[in-house]
Amino acid sequence: KSAPNLMGPCRLVLPGVKVAFVATSSCSSHCIALSASGAAYAWGRNQCGQLGLGDTLTRAGPTEVTALQGTPLSAAATGKHHTLWLGAEGDLFASGSSKEGCVGPSADKRREMEATPVAVPGLAAGAAYVAAGGAHNLVIDREGTLWAFGSSECGVLGNGTDGQYNKSDSSIKLAYATEAAPLKVPKLAGRKMVHAACGPQHSAAVDEEGRCFTWGCGGYGRLGHKDQKDAWTPAELPGLRATRVVCGSAFTAATGHAVLHSGVVCASSSSLYMWGRVKSASQNCWMSPTVEQDLSGWKVQALACGSVHTVVGADSSVISWGPACSCGELGYGELGPKSSARPKKVDLLEGAHVAQVACGLAHTLLLAATDSAITDALPEWKPVQGAASGPSDAAGGAAAKGGAPKKTIAKKGGGKAKK
Repeated sequence: KSAPNLMGPCRLVLPGVKVAFVATSSCSSHCIALSASGAAYAWGRNQCGQLGLGDTLTRAGPTEVTALQGTPLSAAATGKHHTLWLGAEGDLFASGSSKEGCVGPSADKRREMEATPVAVPGLAAGAAYVAAGGAHNLVIDREGTLWAFGSSECGVLGNGTDGQYNKSDSSIKLAYATEAAPLKVPKLAGRKMVHAACGPQHSAAVDEEGRCFTWGCGGYGRLGHKDQKDAWTPAELPGLRATRVVCGSAFTAATGHAVLHSGVVCASSSSLYMWGRVKSASQNCWMSPTVEQDLSGWKVQALACGSVHTVVGADSSVISWGPACSCGELGYGELGPKSSARPKKVDLLEGAHVAQVACGLAHTLLLAATDSAITDALPEWKPVQGAASGPSDAAGGAAAKGGAPKKTIAKKGGGKAKK
């Protein structure tokens, strides 16, 4: 059975748990929540063991990742079929599909997944920030060095190649090289990086000076370089000084300031910049960073991009938009529109203090301070584990045989995510 879509915000309460961090991504159909004490909870699709629970059973609601008990976590990142877990002391762990190197070099090569988190070695300075894409990862260590590992398709690892090769001597059967061990991104060596993001097939990062770099698949202008060419090494966006960057499926967004032709950075209030397939498929793509004028004058403090939608926490409002949305990820309610090409307030969350936003394939998580007049007034979503208790799919079931103030989450979106 599938759970019904949630067309408007609902409370997801973890009894006795103060949630401090949430994670999902534009290519993910699973979610992670971390408590203030560093305990991990996971739910959603699990066909490759990405939840880290030791099996491939889908979880309809938060389930504690007991394998990480005793290791306090500070952050997590979700890819399509894998998850990165960041320990408070800089230790890095991964679970899920291992065949493309996504879970690091410790994976057992006799199987294609690790359903229980395994350590990812190779970061002597310890990890400080993690991001996960379709089949690749970016990690910033405690010294500010950027590392990458996983599939090299489209050049997402930033090492100067897309790793394409022919697997067959008698026919054309293309494949892409994988790097299971974290490797430094050469072009960014010597820079202190402070933020990184991954889309399904592209990457982005920001250094301490606010210089924003993008690389990977250039389709629809998602790299912001005024063309659609793939970039196998990081290329700077010269007209932008960013404070943070996030990746959707075929678009990218960042908060920051414009840089004039003279090189002077405009020190006015920060703006939201977007590029790529920002609007509907029938509208022209934004080929370089462009200010989202509908949010001019708003102070954006939380930002996330899903597959085709964007959600921000700005001032005391939650604002969302995206074309072709259908699962409630925008949170406009049962009687509201399912999609919106332009930014629109989520009325039921007006006045809420949002600490963090995370957007998934067709769902949204918001971490908000409890407020008796706002969040407490929302309906509570009580997941029924029986609604999604079997293997995620037939392939997942087969793989299992070979693998082994108080805060609350306001969750929007549906259980029926598109692949």
